Amino acid sequence: MPTIVTMKLKRSRPERFVITMADETQYLIAPETALKYHLAPGVDIPESTFARLLAEDEIQRAKDQALRYLEIRPHSEQELIRKLRQKRYNPPAIEAAINDLKQVDLINDHRFARQYIETEMTLRPVGKRLLLQKLRERGIPDAISTDLLEETFKKHSESQIARQLTAKFLKRHFHKLPEKRKAALVRFLNSKGFNWDIIQEILEDEAFQ
Repeated sequence: MPTIVTMKLKRSRPERFVITMADETQYLIAPETALKYHLAPGVDIPESTFARLLAEDEIQRAKDQALRYLEIRPHSEQELIRKLRQKRYNPPAIEAAINDLKQVDLINDHRFARQYIETEMTLRPVGKRLLLQKLRERGIPDAISTDLLEETFKKHSESQIARQLTAKFLKRHFHKLPEKRKAALVRFLNSKGFNWDIIQEILEDEAFQ
Protein backbone atom coordinates (compact mmCIF):
# COMPACT_ATOMS: atom_id res chain seq x y z
CA MET A 1 0.00 0.00 0.00
CA PRO A 2 1.61 3.34 -1.06
CA THR A 3 2.51 5.59 1.86
CA ILE A 4 3.18 9.33 1.68
CA VAL A 5 6.41 10.25 3.46
CA THR A 6 6.68 13.96 2.70
CA MET A 7 4.44 16.51 1.04
CA LYS A 8 5.71 19.95 0.05
CA LEU A 9 3.99 22.80 -1.78
CA LYS A 10 5.79 23.85 -4.93
CA ARG A 11 5.29 27.54 -5.61
CA SER A 12 4.74 27.54 -9.33
CA ARG A 13 2.04 28.48 -11.80
CA PRO A 14 -0.15 26.63 -11.12
CA GLU A 15 0.83 25.46 -7.64
CA ARG A 16 1.53 21.76 -7.12
CA PHE A 17 2.26 19.50 -4.18
CA VAL A 18 5.37 17.35 -4.46
CA ILE A 19 4.61 14.13 -2.61
CA THR A 20 7.33 11.60 -1.86
CA MET A 21 6.31 8.00 -1.30
CA ALA A 22 7.96 5.41 0.92
CA ASP A 23 9.79 3.96 -2.10
CA GLU A 24 11.17 7.50 -2.80
CA THR A 25 8.99 7.93 -5.90
CA GLN A 26 7.82 11.52 -6.30
CA TYR A 27 4.63 12.85 -7.83
CA LEU A 28 3.37 16.32 -8.68
CA ILE A 29 -0.22 16.55 -7.49
CA ALA A 30 -2.73 19.35 -8.02
CA PRO A 31 -4.08 20.98 -4.82
CA GLU A 32 -7.62 19.98 -5.85
CA THR A 33 -6.59 16.31 -5.89
CA ALA A 34 -4.72 16.57 -2.59
CA LEU A 35 -7.78 18.11 -0.93
CA LYS A 36 -10.23 15.59 -2.40
CA TYR A 37 -8.21 12.59 -1.22
CA HIS A 38 -7.05 14.13 2.10
CA LEU A 39 -3.41 13.61 1.24
CA ALA A 40 -0.87 14.22 4.02
CA PRO A 41 2.42 12.76 5.25
CA GLY A 42 1.91 9.36 6.86
CA VAL A 43 -1.26 8.59 4.94
CA ASP A 44 -1.53 5.07 3.49
CA ILE A 45 -3.42 4.87 0.22
CA PRO A 46 -4.91 1.64 -1.19
CA GLU A 47 -3.45 0.71 -4.57
CA SER A 48 -6.80 1.04 -6.39
CA THR A 49 -7.46 4.44 -4.82
CA PHE A 50 -3.96 5.63 -5.66
CA ALA A 51 -4.35 4.61 -9.32
CA ARG A 52 -7.68 6.47 -9.50
CA LEU A 53 -6.12 9.48 -7.79
CA LEU A 54 -3.29 9.67 -10.34
CA ALA A 55 -5.70 9.34 -13.27
CA GLU A 56 -7.95 12.12 -11.96
CA ASP A 57 -4.96 14.29 -11.19
CA GLU A 58 -3.62 13.94 -14.72
CA ILE A 59 -6.98 15.16 -16.03
CA GLN A 60 -6.79 18.16 -13.71
CA ARG A 61 -3.24 18.97 -14.78
CA ALA A 62 -4.12 18.61 -18.47
CA LYS A 63 -7.06 20.94 -17.91
CA ASP A 64 -4.83 23.48 -16.16
CA GLN A 65 -2.36 23.31 -19.05
CA ALA A 66 -5.12 23.84 -21.61
CA LEU A 67 -6.42 26.82 -19.63
CA ARG A 68 -2.97 28.40 -19.71
CA TYR A 69 -2.94 28.09 -23.50
CA LEU A 70 -6.42 29.62 -23.67
CA GLU A 71 -5.30 32.56 -21.55
CA ILE A 72 -2.73 33.42 -24.21
CA ARG A 73 -5.08 33.23 -27.21
CA PRO A 74 -8.14 31.30 -28.45
CA HIS A 75 -7.41 27.75 -29.58
CA SER A 76 -9.32 25.19 -31.57
CA GLU A 77 -10.00 21.78 -30.06
CA GLN A 78 -7.37 20.09 -32.23
CA GLU A 79 -4.75 22.73 -31.45
CA LEU A 80 -5.17 22.05 -27.74
CA ILE A 81 -5.10 18.28 -28.26
CA ARG A 82 -1.85 18.56 -30.23
CA LYS A 83 -0.23 20.74 -27.56
CA LEU A 84 -1.33 18.47 -24.72
CA ARG A 85 0.07 15.48 -26.60
CA GLN A 86 3.37 17.32 -26.90
CA LYS A 87 3.31 17.69 -23.11
CA ARG A 88 2.90 13.88 -22.99
CA TYR A 89 -0.44 13.69 -21.27
CA ASN A 90 -2.19 10.35 -21.79
CA PRO A 91 -5.00 10.27 -24.39
CA PRO A 92 -7.76 9.48 -21.84
CA ALA A 93 -6.70 12.46 -19.70
CA ILE A 94 -6.62 14.73 -22.74
CA GLU A 95 -10.06 13.61 -23.88
CA ALA A 96 -11.56 14.12 -20.41
CA ALA A 97 -9.94 17.55 -19.99
CA ILE A 98 -11.11 18.72 -23.42
CA ASN A 99 -14.66 17.48 -22.79
CA ASP A 100 -14.81 19.34 -19.47
CA LEU A 101 -13.72 22.58 -21.12
CA LYS A 102 -16.19 22.11 -23.98
CA GLN A 103 -19.02 21.68 -21.50
CA VAL A 104 -18.39 25.17 -20.10
CA ASP A 105 -17.93 26.61 -23.64
CA LEU A 106 -14.24 27.41 -23.23
CA ILE A 107 -13.60 25.36 -26.37
CA ASN A 108 -15.89 26.13 -29.29
CA ASP A 109 -14.59 25.49 -32.80
CA HIS A 110 -17.37 27.46 -34.49
CA ARG A 111 -16.62 30.56 -32.42
CA PHE A 112 -12.88 30.08 -32.86
CA ALA A 113 -13.22 29.81 -36.65
CA ARG A 114 -15.40 32.91 -36.86
CA GLN A 115 -12.95 34.94 -34.77
CA TYR A 116 -9.98 33.63 -36.74
CA ILE A 117 -11.55 34.56 -40.08
CA GLU A 118 -12.49 38.04 -38.85
CA THR A 119 -8.95 38.65 -37.57
CA GLU A 120 -7.32 37.42 -40.77
CA MET A 121 -9.62 39.50 -42.97
CA THR A 122 -8.80 42.58 -40.92
CA LEU A 123 -5.05 42.13 -40.60
CA ARG A 124 -4.03 39.81 -43.46
CA PRO A 125 -6.79 39.62 -46.08
CA VAL A 126 -6.40 36.66 -48.42
CA GLY A 127 -8.46 34.48 -50.72
CA LYS A 128 -10.99 31.89 -49.66
CA ARG A 129 -8.77 28.94 -50.60
CA LEU A 130 -5.90 30.02 -48.34
CA LEU A 131 -8.23 30.79 -45.44
CA LEU A 132 -9.76 27.33 -45.76
CA GLN A 133 -6.28 25.79 -45.68
CA LYS A 134 -5.32 27.80 -42.59
CA LEU A 135 -8.45 26.64 -40.80
CA ARG A 136 -7.74 23.03 -41.75
CA GLU A 137 -4.24 23.39 -40.29
CA ARG A 138 -5.89 24.42 -37.03
CA GLY A 139 -8.12 21.37 -37.07
CA ILE A 140 -11.37 23.10 -38.01
CA PRO A 141 -13.69 20.73 -39.94
CA ASP A 142 -14.70 21.83 -43.44
CA ALA A 143 -18.34 21.55 -42.35
CA ILE A 144 -17.74 24.56 -40.07
CA SER A 145 -15.29 26.46 -42.30
CA THR A 146 -17.26 26.30 -45.54
CA ASP A 147 -20.40 27.99 -44.20
CA LEU A 148 -18.42 30.68 -42.37
CA LEU A 149 -16.30 31.42 -45.45
CA GLU A 150 -19.38 31.68 -47.64
CA GLU A 151 -20.85 34.14 -45.16
CA THR A 152 -17.59 36.12 -45.00
CA PHE A 153 -17.11 36.45 -48.75
CA LYS A 154 -20.65 37.67 -49.21
CA LYS A 155 -19.59 40.67 -47.14
CA HIS A 156 -16.11 40.98 -48.63
CA SER A 157 -15.73 40.58 -52.38
CA GLU A 158 -12.88 38.17 -53.05
CA SER A 159 -12.24 39.92 -56.33
CA GLN A 160 -12.02 43.30 -54.61
CA ILE A 161 -9.60 41.95 -52.02
CA ALA A 162 -7.41 40.59 -54.83
CA ARG A 163 -7.46 43.98 -56.54
CA GLN A 164 -6.46 45.79 -53.37
CA LEU A 165 -3.56 43.41 -52.82
CA THR A 166 -2.60 43.73 -56.49
CA ALA A 167 -2.44 47.52 -56.26
CA LYS A 168 -0.07 47.31 -53.29
CA PHE A 169 2.00 44.63 -55.00
CA LEU A 170 2.43 46.65 -58.19
CA LYS A 171 3.55 49.70 -56.24
CA ARG A 172 6.32 47.62 -54.68
CA HIS A 173 7.35 46.03 -58.00
CA PHE A 174 6.94 48.92 -60.44
CA HIS A 175 10.65 48.73 -61.34
CA LYS A 176 10.35 45.24 -62.89
CA LEU A 177 9.88 44.65 -66.58
CA PRO A 178 6.18 44.12 -67.50
CA GLU A 179 6.43 40.38 -68.18
CA LYS A 180 8.42 39.72 -65.01
CA ARG A 181 6.02 41.88 -63.00
CA LYS A 182 3.08 39.96 -64.43
CA ALA A 183 4.60 36.57 -63.62
CA ALA A 184 5.46 37.72 -60.10
CA LEU A 185 1.91 38.99 -59.64
CA VAL A 186 0.44 35.63 -60.66
CA ARG A 187 2.65 33.82 -58.15
CA PHE A 188 1.75 36.35 -55.46
CA LEU A 189 -2.01 36.08 -55.96
CA ASN A 190 -1.83 32.31 -56.13
CA SER A 191 0.10 32.23 -52.84
CA LYS A 192 -2.64 34.37 -51.29
CA GLY A 193 -5.24 31.74 -52.10
CA PHE A 194 -7.07 33.29 -55.06
CA ASN A 195 -8.40 30.98 -57.75
CA TRP A 196 -7.40 31.24 -61.38
CA ASP A 197 -10.62 32.92 -62.49
CA ILE A 198 -9.93 35.89 -60.23
CA ILE A 199 -6.25 36.03 -61.21
CA GLN A 200 -7.17 35.95 -64.89
CA GLU A 201 -9.76 38.67 -64.38
CA ILE A 202 -7.12 40.93 -62.85
CA LEU A 203 -4.56 40.21 -65.57
CA GLU A 204 -7.11 41.16 -68.21
CA ASP A 205 -7.82 44.48 -66.51
CA GLU A 206 -6.03 47.20 -68.45
CA ALA A 207 -5.25 49.00 -65.20
CA PHE A 208 -2.76 46.26 -64.38
CA GLN A 209 -1.10 45.83 -67.75
